[in-house]
Amino acid sequence: MKQVPISEMPNVMGYQSEVFVSLGVAGSASARNYRMHLKKMLSWCSSQSWWKIVAKTDAAKYCPPIRQKRGRVGDHFRVTDKKLTSSCPNYAYGLKEHEISDILKQEFENFLSFQIAIVGNRKRQDAPLRKRSAIAHVNNCKRLLGWLFRYQDIPLNQLSLKILVPTSCLSENGQRDEEAIDYIMDFVDEHLQWLRETRGASPNTELKVVESLVAVAKYLYHKESKSQSREQVANKRVGYKDIPIIEELRQLECEIMARVNVTPRCADESKKWLDWLTFKACVQRLQEECAPKDKYGKQRSLRAIAQSHQVALICMFLSAFPDRSRTIQQLEFGRTLINRDEKWFVEHTAEDFKTGDTYCKNGQKRIVELPPSLYPLLSEWLSKWRGVFNPNHPYVFTQLNGKPLTDGSLYNYFRKRIYRLTGKAFTPHMVRDSIVTYLKLSGTSDSVLAALAELMAHGQKMQRQIYDRRTPEQKVAPALSALQSLPTGTLPPPPPLTVKPPK
Repeated sequence: MKQVPISEMPNVMGYQSEVFVSLGVAGSASARNYRMHLKKMLSWCSSQSWWKIVAKTDAAKYCPPIRQKRGRVGDHFRVTDKKLTSSCPNYAYGLKEHEISDILKQEFENFLSFQIAIVGNRKRQDAPLRKRSAIAHVNNCKRLLGWLFRYQDIPLNQLSLKILVPTSCLSENGQRDEEAIDYIMDFVDEHLQWLRETRGASPNTELKVVESLVAVAKYLYHKESKSQSREQVANKRVGYKDIPIIEELRQLECEIMARVNVTPRCADESKKWLDWLTFKACVQRLQEECAPKDKYGKQRSLRAIAQSHQVALICMFLSAFPDRSRTIQQLEFGRTLINRDEKWFVEHTAEDFKTGDTYCKNGQKRIVELPPSLYPLLSEWLSKWRGVFNPNHPYVFTQLNGKPLTDGSLYNYFRKRIYRLTGKAFTPHMVRDSIVTYLKLSGTSDSVLAALAELMAHGQKMQRQIYDRRTPEQKVAPALSALQSLPTGTLPPPPPLTVKPPK
């Protein structure tokens, strides 16, 4: 009885019979006596009010314990040693909406339009950016201008994009204006130094800032460039080579990139990393938490059940199709999520994912068939539980207030549940790292790894450089093992003795 959980009590008669058979006493008077007393105990148990809850004769309707020591709203689990956190008063330094004048707001809109619109040869020398990338440049500019306002005492009415890059540094005679270049680069260096020393920013953050300044310079001074047309850019040549400040900023990008490649991660990876099998166990547990009753048999609220269904489905989706978070956020029934011939597919055009221009040329679609194991939970979510939150958008997943998922909301939903179950600050994007690392450690064939790279829409070089999280010891372990397992050969026979004839 110590080895049998109490939830298995309804089956205990069968276990007793197995024991009798193993002891060779089945059918004996002693066995019948024990069986009679066990029946009496079960009959008494079944008449008690607690029986259905403890024995869980309908166990699938009961949710396992959800509230544990981890995962409460007040938990602030940190994976870095940065002193400046989101709770600090000066954490957000960018311009707020009420601080942006109508003129500056129009300038931001024009800047965004310049980056994403399909325009003529003389207006822009490179291909349009995706809207998400262009918005990131606008947001970085808001932070830069907020820094000038809050820390450099520049009045709000003087803020503009031109204050970030005041000139193209091209003199009237077409020569480089070295004095102007020094002025702008000193300003950039001062800001990057502030990011490093005051905010503990990584080189990757510095790189994003400089990339945004390059985008601003292109927007402000594209008409001054006589370098080349967009047709030449299509042959992998880079535009705006005759604009000095753009070339200087590009050189700074290269210098920062060299530091990005050798700088250790800011976060303590041991506090975040989760191996693939543990993540799959989390997915299974989250599915069990979709039950309609709590562990005491009390009916759970509709919102609680619906929330459990959504989180479980998101995690199941990522375990079956480890794509980027954007796919989850923008999954739209009838457009990117298709039901055809009683099967579910994810269908993406080039605009729907990060590397779409590479994997969806000439109007092709990226089509991924989802595994049947997803169908029951997906169908139940769409038909029953999604409507509990009254969503005001066409996307499959939603925030609890009915608005579309954002990067932050998806991150928090996922991270909170996985942290509650494992104590690790695992993130949606790390699912991609986890599966690649697991397959590499398992000695998976190159053909399967190539197929996984295709599924995840990146090259095998990226798979090796970014997503493979094996330690140096783990990478060389198969070679060391192979060396130890090689057989030992035999020495060649000694040369025959030669007898010298007597003199």
